[in-house]
Amino acid sequence: MARQPTGCPLSDPPVRSPGVDTTSYRHQEAVTIDRSPEELYDLIADVSQMGRWSPVCTGGSYDEDGEWFTGTNAMGDATWETRCRVVVADRGRAFAFINHGLEGRVEMVRWGFQLRPVAGGTEVVQTWEVLPGYADGLGVDEAGAVAVLDMMKDAALQGMPETLSALKADAESALR
Repeated sequence: MARQPTGCPLSDPPVRSPGVDTTSYRHQEAVTIDRSPEELYDLIADVSQMGRWSPVCTGGSYDEDGEWFTGTNAMGDATWETRCRVVVADRGRAFAFINHGLEGRVEMVRWGFQLRPVAGGTEVVQTWEVLPGYADGLGVDEAGAVAVLDMMKDAALQGMPETLSALKADAESALR
């Protein structure tokens, strides 16, 4: 159900970190959902619910400040938490956050959702972009970072369409 969006670029220009070229670690997917942008924003911005749609993220909880949250994740038997900061919170238009890793000190990955009214509902564009500090955030060398990045890229390429498909099914089921 998810498709490649058009006219919805990731941040420009592509970033390159010393030693690790992150330009191939960016992706976006889109789907049209028969709900208003505001309704979809409210679903997406409630990070505690992300586990209903994502094959990796199992949920999250906001700090008291509402800007930071702890995301919970699982792949196979591995589970982990990440510290994330909301960088865009524009109801009905966009929601984005930066994963600052396990300890919350290094900007590692930017995840975003852009919402645009279209015929038949709202186009939801999900974006994933690895940031230059990724290797530093992992505390590994270039080879170690590339191995993890390749695994995470595969998870993103598979998981983003799954997330959008599940979000669509969940959001549209409320219409019935």
